[in-house]
Amino acid sequence: MAIITVLINKSGNLSYIPNNKVRHGDTVRFAIEMIGGASDVTVNPPACLDSTASFSLNNTSLSAAQRDDPVSDGAAVGSYPFTVEVPSAPAASRLGSELETKNGNLDVTTDPPKEC
Repeated sequence: MAIITVLINKSGNLSYIPNNKVRHGDTVRFAIEMIGGASDVTVNPPACLDSTASFSLNNTSLSAAQRDDPVSDGAAVGSYPFTVEVPSAPAASRLGSELETKNGNLDVTTDPPKEC
């Protein structure tokens, strides 16, 4: 089974390593960049994972900066949206602790993995 990483960078933008295609039993790792990354984020995971409860990540330690969750064996093939809430830009923070929502998407597929 593969590990697919959803990397949350400093701006809160999302990158998928190697991509956003997942299969049943794959592990999805949500992680924030440790150096210069967002300091604290809340992830509202997609419904295709075993655990769908929201969770927080922060860059205080490696264990707090990432979380793994497997794709559910019962997840139907299709597209599953999720959101990540990150603190807004410093200029906007003067108005209060506003959160910006970033949208992501995982595609559950039954296609066999491609050989490198």
